[in-house]
Amino acid sequence: MRFRLQPLAALLLGLTVSAAQAGATNEVAYASLGGAAVTFSELTDGAAIDGLLSSGGMQFGERFAGQELAVTKAPRPGAVAQDWFDDLSIGAPSVGLTLLAGAAGANLGAYNYGDADGLALFGVGPQAGAADGFGAISARFASPVSALGLQLRDADGGAITLSLYRTDGSLIQAVDLSGRSDGRYAFARTGGAADIAGFSLTNRDSYYGVSLDNLVLAAAPVPEPGSALLALGGLLTLAVGRRRAR
Repeated sequence: MRFRLQPLAALLLGLTVSAAQAGATNEVAYASLGGAAVTFSELTDGAAIDGLLSSGGMQFGERFAGQELAVTKAPRPGAVAQDWFDDLSIGAPSVGLTLLAGAAGANLGAYNYGDADGLALFGVGPQAGAADGFGAISARFASPVSALGLQLRDADGGAITLSLYRTDGSLIQAVDLSGRSDGRYAFARTGGAADIAGFSLTNRDSYYGVSLDNLVLAAAPVPEPGSALLALGGLLTLAVGRRRAR
């Protein structure tokens, strides 16, 4: 029995270590977060939002102080013309994670999809006449959390990045959402650390741009995929140690 337990325990421990080293966050079920979602229902269809937006106890803008706003020119799938998209890859948020609004007419907007989810928030890009959904959206939370969930609208399989930040401006992880279709997604900190203070959402080459809806935050740790394996692996290792001592 001892020799059967040892390989199994080693395998389980290896799996849990691999899961822990996979990244700073784990993708979890959106429904596991619970809580009330920020739906932007107070906005009106077609609203142009100049300045910071407060909704659901959070603030929304274009970028954080320290991030340099640049633009990326990329073709949209199925479109002949190229469009300009907000690019926040230059610079990094400064300590305090201070939220900034974009220029007037190039900050945020709202669109009503006419379905059960209704209104969504989008960033306004730099190109007049083809800007809705091509801009960056950044959000600052009232207090740090361990997990967040969001709904992507008009994702269209484009290149999308969700960058998660701590209060001191350091990057936790740039989550690659490229190729995702419209849907609800959620991410929890590995180990349950409650240090996600805000995020930036940028996209490139998505045909209709990207909108954000149904944002949910979780202050308490969310069960991670490897939690059960970790516990079982620990118990089996303990059992092996006890048998060796006999």
